[in-house]
Amino acid sequence: MTLVEQIPLVSIVVPTRDRHEYLAHLVRSVLAMKSPSIELVVHDNSMDPEKFTREFGGVVDSRLRYVHDGTTMSITDAFSRSVALARGRYICMIGDDDGVTESIVDLAGWLEREGIDAAVVDVATYLWPGVESALDGAQVKGVLRLASCTGDTAVVDSSDALDRVLASGGIRIGDLPSVYQGIVARNAMERLRDLAGSCFPGPSPDMANAVGLSAVIDRFARVAFPVIISGSCPVSGAAQGARREHHGEIADRTFLSAGTAENWPVQVPFYFSGPTLWAATLIHAMTATKRTHLMSRLRFDRLYGACAVFTPGYRSRVERARSENPGLVSGPGLVTAMAWVWWLRAKALAWNMARRFGGARTGQGRIEGLPNIGDVVGYVDAVLGRYRPPPDRR
Repeated sequence: MTLVEQIPLVSIVVPTRDRHEYLAHLVRSVLAMKSPSIELVVHDNSMDPEKFTREFGGVVDSRLRYVHDGTTMSITDAFSRSVALARGRYICMIGDDDGVTESIVDLAGWLEREGIDAAVVDVATYLWPGVESALDGAQVKGVLRLASCTGDTAVVDSSDALDRVLASGGIRIGDLPSVYQGIVARNAMERLRDLAGSCFPGPSPDMANAVGLSAVIDRFARVAFPVIISGSCPVSGAAQGARREHHGEIADRTFLSAGTAENWPVQVPFYFSGPTLWAATLIHAMTATKRTHLMSRLRFDRLYGACAVFTPGYRSRVERARSENPGLVSGPGLVTAMAWVWWLRAKALAWNMARRFGGARTGQGRIEGLPNIGDVVGYVDAVLGRYRPPPDRR
């Protein structure tokens, strides 16, 4: 056996803390895969690891690597330490309420043969029982939503994807590849670490990694297949967002790295929310990767518009940022940007409604009655089968 064969093709990395009831379903699902080319790395920051050891202490599977570290750490520290444990040639990080299908092996193998460092997939979304949403209300059965499942694969330029993120005001990751809910070559992660001093150069590790990787990856694959399922359990950040609880004072968010408030970019309204955290992270990551010359492309008007629409209770913070940065965003510019955000919301609502009511005949759209992520992965595998990569070009 060669050295390359001894190293796993894919490391599925899961940072977790005090959510063993969801983690257990994920671990069982991954270990049910037949492929020897994967490893499952669990970095457990829980105070008490006994729940995991009681459940899986007797499991004999060399693909499972479990590390407990109960020291106090930020979410960025947890992500960094988790990735450092990975041995695979490609890395996919997911949350403890997420899922991944065995198609990730097929995708990673194709990426390696083609010399491509990363892939973004059309992530399916799953609401665990008890998670409320605008479309589903207080559902109790578990709801899966499937997006595009064509299997189409395209290779695109990272610079184009970054331009779209800048044009959005930094309020969304867009198509930028990230190790979180994506798949990235380990050597690309190492190149980012060497350039920026961290694989996650900013307070929100998913955005930090995505923006950072665009400095070291020229192209990536865009795959229209749900290799990864993004789960939202009742105690997740996504569920908090649906309940409109995902905002507040920066200092109150103890999961953020020390110094986040002190180093908050002056152009970004000073409070915690999804749009403000991502925009602040984007600025940090662009600075860390020595690309401040591209910051003129960042649409602050759209950032401020998103803040005004999504968190109207913090409108005074938006106005304060405008006054402290004269000429950055005009009054008419803010109004226009707010209209743009409302248009995006209406477009997303129409799309979600179409998915809910239009996909029953194909197994796509909205599927309910799946109580845990293991059942979701089983459904996706049964209905869609495995991802089929394009023919090798090399």
